[in-house]
Amino acid sequence: MPVQLTMCRFCIRSRPEVQRTVAQLVKEFPNQVEVEELDCMAACDDVPAIMIETDYHPQVAPCELARLIRERLTPQATSAHPVGVPAPSPPA
Repeated sequence: MPVQLTMCRFCIRSRPEVQRTVAQLVKEFPNQVEVEELDCMAACDDVPAIMIETDYHPQVAPCELARLIRERLTPQATSAHPVGVPAPSPPA
């Protein structure tokens, strides 16, 4: 089942870096990210605001958006290997 990403189409279009990140995530995870653009989320003070499933994320930066989506799609990989900690090497 794809991860649903909801955003205001007008607010996101005013943030090209977020729009590029969304396009990159859709390309990186085909059929795994479903983007829903609303006419308004009533979150003007929190732009760019997004919802991932039912979780609201205000003033999300592009790198944070990418991290949140990747965590949803690969929960085992991100929880097993925290950011900045290299994965263990396979046995020789």
